[in-house]
Amino acid sequence: MQRSTPLTVLQILPALDMGGVERGTVEFAYYLKSQGHRAIVVSGGGYQVKALEAAGVEHIQLPVGKKSPLTFRHVPTLRKIFKEYRVDIVHARSRLPAWLVYFALRKEPRPPYFVTTLHGLHSVSRYSSIMARGDAVIAVSKTAANYLQQHFSDYLSSPPQVIYRGVDLDRFGYGHRADEKWVADLEQHFPMLIDSQKLLLPGRLTAVKGFENIIPWLKQSQAKQYLLVTAKPDQSDYSQRIHAQLTQLGLADKVIWIGRQDSMADLYAYADITLSVNRKPESFGRTVLESLTVGTPVVGYNHGGVGEILSALLPTGRVPVEDSQALITRINQSLQNPPDVVQQTQFSNQRQFKQTMDVYQQLMEQPQ
Repeated sequence: MQRSTPLTVLQILPALDMGGVERGTVEFAYYLKSQGHRAIVVSGGGYQVKALEAAGVEHIQLPVGKKSPLTFRHVPTLRKIFKEYRVDIVHARSRLPAWLVYFALRKEPRPPYFVTTLHGLHSVSRYSSIMARGDAVIAVSKTAANYLQQHFSDYLSSPPQVIYRGVDLDRFGYGHRADEKWVADLEQHFPMLIDSQKLLLPGRLTAVKGFENIIPWLKQSQAKQYLLVTAKPDQSDYSQRIHAQLTQLGLADKVIWIGRQDSMADLYAYADITLSVNRKPESFGRTVLESLTVGTPVVGYNHGGVGEILSALLPTGRVPVEDSQALITRINQSLQNPPDVVQQTQFSNQRQFKQTMDVYQQLMEQPQ
């Protein structure tokens, strides 16, 4: 049941740049605003701030993600913000901001209540334990909940509540067709993509992404089959190393570096297959869900949150972890005979947001 009186909810995270956590924070802030609540976001800034403020959401810029002991000087500032804005809920989605909130609220009366969401399977350490120290703890998958219970049970005041992350079913509509102008612009820059088969590796390109696991498929790929990457070769040390490796192997022309994309629904619809080959299990796997929601098949390693999503929506897309031949076979089968992806509604933003509001409601109804 939703709380009838408006809440003041402050979300805090390092920055508002590219990424699933960042986009989810913005979408939830929009939802809070639309439901008559007061939505505030504290972050170090980023390109999404302008859109956030244009929608009437308050943003307070504070360098809460800078990994330095000096960052803790912002604890009194946060304590002041909580009191000045009469915050009911402080929702932290990252470790360093969560520690700042923890110290700001330590020995302080409730509200505000402290909520954490575990978005990543961090290294097991005291530093990571902060994500289990909230008045309420949310896990974005069963994988994330198991991680918390296995490693940080001593810090949990109650079992973590599994709330799967959702997707905007309007933005990523089932059967979405890529905008013709968007396609024309992309193919003008990369004419080799015209009438080709396209694999997509979306999101930030980091070592965890497991790019190397795609190289065996690239080696045997056919003409007019390409891998699209939402990065640029000179974007990071890792991307530079990958580009050099591809050049050395004679595969540089098989990978199209299209850079960061804002029109992700168009990109998923344009691709034939989306890939998820992370070396380590993910807590969730937002890009996998977005692709499947649009209707584009996914081939991914069967571990972590990605395995959970594929088990629910496209079991045939699962591949044993680090099994190169199985990955090659599954990709080629999916290109030759694309599997049917059924329309999904179980992983929706609306469902996720309502479940999160229920957590807030339970906290607000506690005896003071």
